[in-house]
Amino acid sequence: MDNETPTKRKPKVATDNPVLFSLRNTPLLEQGTTYDPLATAENLWVSLKVYASGGENALHSHGGEDHAFIVLQGKATFTFGDGLVTVVGRHEGVMIPKDGLYMFQADEAENLVMLRVGGGVRSAIGLQDLTPFGTPKDVAQKTSFADGEVKKGDAVKNGETAKPRVYAKGRYFAPD
Repeated sequence: MDNETPTKRKPKVATDNPVLFSLRNTPLLEQGTTYDPLATAENLWVSLKVYASGGENALHSHGGEDHAFIVLQGKATFTFGDGLVTVVGRHEGVMIPKDGLYMFQADEAENLVMLRVGGGVRSAIGLQDLTPFGTPKDVAQKTSFADGEVKKGDAVKNGETAKPRVYAKGRYFAPD
């Protein structure tokens, strides 16, 4: 496969009714990352992240959002603003409170696949203005690097996300 997205997920929006989502047939990668929205509600959002290698390599924080990463495949070394370094492996997770500085690096032995769950106090009402990842924009705009610069996903200092995405032909997480 080339750099074209084999499937493009849109967040399933939960307003008045529950929504179902699936992790099945998520493409694995040779290079780059994917950050696919799964479901979004007023104060909670869920996405799936896949890293071929690297990670989020610059310390950053989310000012408007508490969030958790749950490792489904692979492992990641997390570094926090206080200097703590820990490896988070399959079926383990980490909860990061808003304003908590962190970065992580994927172990290159296999793709890192993580469920990301976020929630926060909103400054806006409604779900009309979402990022491509399903996070409300009023929350996402409070994300910054440790030096105060607003964090953008494709910033070179953000590591793997700045690289072109190359899918691993015929390889999927949780195939049917």
